[in-house]
Amino acid sequence: MFLIRYSSEIFTKSEGVKRQFIHRLADNVREALARFGHSGKVRRDRDRIYVETEEDISHVLRRIFGVAAYARAVEWPFEGVDRLKERLSEVFAHAVRGKKFAVRVKVRDRTYSSQQLERDLGAVLYPHSAGVNLESPEVQINVEIRGERVFVHHRWERGPGGLPVGTQARALALVSGGFDSPVAAWMSLKRGVKLDFVLYDLGGEEHIRGTHAILRRLYEDWIFGYTPRFYVVDFSPILEALFSVKRELRLVVLKRMMYRAGEIMSRSVRAEALITGESIGQVSTQTLPNLRVIEEAVRIPVIRPLATYDKEEIIAKARDLAIYDLSASIPEFCAIATSSPVRTRLREVKVEEEKVLPALTRAMENVRLLSLDSDYDEADPLRAPEGLEGKVVYVSPERFGEVLKESEGWPKDGTYILVCRKGRLSRQLAKILRDRGYDAYYRSLS
Repeated sequence: MFLIRYSSEIFTKSEGVKRQFIHRLADNVREALARFGHSGKVRRDRDRIYVETEEDISHVLRRIFGVAAYARAVEWPFEGVDRLKERLSEVFAHAVRGKKFAVRVKVRDRTYSSQQLERDLGAVLYPHSAGVNLESPEVQINVEIRGERVFVHHRWERGPGGLPVGTQARALALVSGGFDSPVAAWMSLKRGVKLDFVLYDLGGEEHIRGTHAILRRLYEDWIFGYTPRFYVVDFSPILEALFSVKRELRLVVLKRMMYRAGEIMSRSVRAEALITGESIGQVSTQTLPNLRVIEEAVRIPVIRPLATYDKEEIIAKARDLAIYDLSASIPEFCAIATSSPVRTRLREVKVEEEKVLPALTRAMENVRLLSLDSDYDEADPLRAPEGLEGKVVYVSPERFGEVLKESEGWPKDGTYILVCRKGRLSRQLAKILRDRGYDAYYRSLS
């Protein structure tokens, strides 16, 4: 038998809302048990959920948002105080042996005094202990008398807290596969938000596969009550158009395109907000003035759970969530600009953005929906197979636009192999050329 204590925030809600939250939490517990291969009967009342099971489900309960604490308990029929004292001595004497202890009693029946019961029950355990310490006991025996049943345990374990997933409206998380956006998504889930995910494809199948693995880990470990959707938007038209934008404004314009695409997606998935992994001042596009310029592109609320977190805190949380290694294995996308944006002016950004807006329309015509219920195992058709021969062209962030312009004069009856250090920039150039009708592939130097 396990007892589950609700997050305290649930009790601040009106009676109707509280019932909805508790009902959702109980349903999430049932789904979590089934997903982890456990069986158990789940029932609830106004301040507890009870899980009748002989199995150890601690590793499941610590992953369910809305669970403030849980305890493995024994359950007996309440047959009077004397019988309760006998059972308590028989079962819990070993728990207090050689230790300072306290007894805490919760009772619904006003016939009994909690304080008197604490003294009476403590008296039968006292001979087995090292004494009583009510302020800071080494062991606390908790007794809950609820109608005709009594539950006893000696340790509350902390749950994740928060609100049950699905009790808040839907939001769309903009994810990149790095450390920040998955942690921001987790923090949003903790607040009960129902998340879908969108990735803007700038790095090809390897990037998609890595991000898919991270989101699948989040889904399997933390999301119960619904199945999140994972969308991938082909951003190669945006990347191509960005090279007509002033170099120092490219990153800001790119972020505005990501926000705009997110707002368009939010209408189809009925999301009420965008969730991002931005942290104030972490990079040049995340200074407050630049964030203001970027967010001006959309009307939908943008929520930044990591706004005040530093990188070390974010990485520590990624380790806690067991996604650090997955995120660390995804190579960063080569910079599209060789200089960081200074404080940008909205008017100038809007002028430059006009050069890219037509590409946004094309990008939104190529949206894929991927399942998080299974591994992502699609091969990358753009990766150059072993032994392929063709014209090899080396690409760097500084030369991307130059090579793109040069390619306009290349014969279309040849084969072209684009190469860069990590393969992500060369992959995007190969994608652009393939869309133009070239037989183009990519490789990496690493």
